[in-house]
Amino acid sequence: MLKIEIDSPTLEKEINALVHSGLYADLTVLMTDALEKLVTTKRESRLDAAILLYQHGEVTLARAAELAGVHRFEFDAELNAKGIPKTVEVGSVDDLQAGVSVLKQNHKPNGGEKGS
Repeated sequence: MLKIEIDSPTLEKEINALVHSGLYADLTVLMTDALEKLVTTKRESRLDAAILLYQHGEVTLARAAELAGVHRFEFDAELNAKGIPKTVEVGSVDDLQAGVSVLKQNHKPNGGEKGS
């Protein structure tokens, strides 16, 4: 449960007025809405959250870029600028060997036809 103390009497009055006016069912609904808007509207917050999720392996680079609301290449540039290494999902050894096998089968020697 999230507990928030408001040190500004004016802000507290405004928040209570929003709840009492019926715009929000209760303080929890208001605070949830406020936090969702903060994260989705502030580019830096969205970017920071996406980077953190990416660093913890919870999302792929492409998904993190989507969450941040930027193109994948822009997200990649942000990672580089912050000195954050990119991770690469490799898969199993069998997957790698199968990929190498496909590459070898499709490789054309210099100046010759496939299989020549």
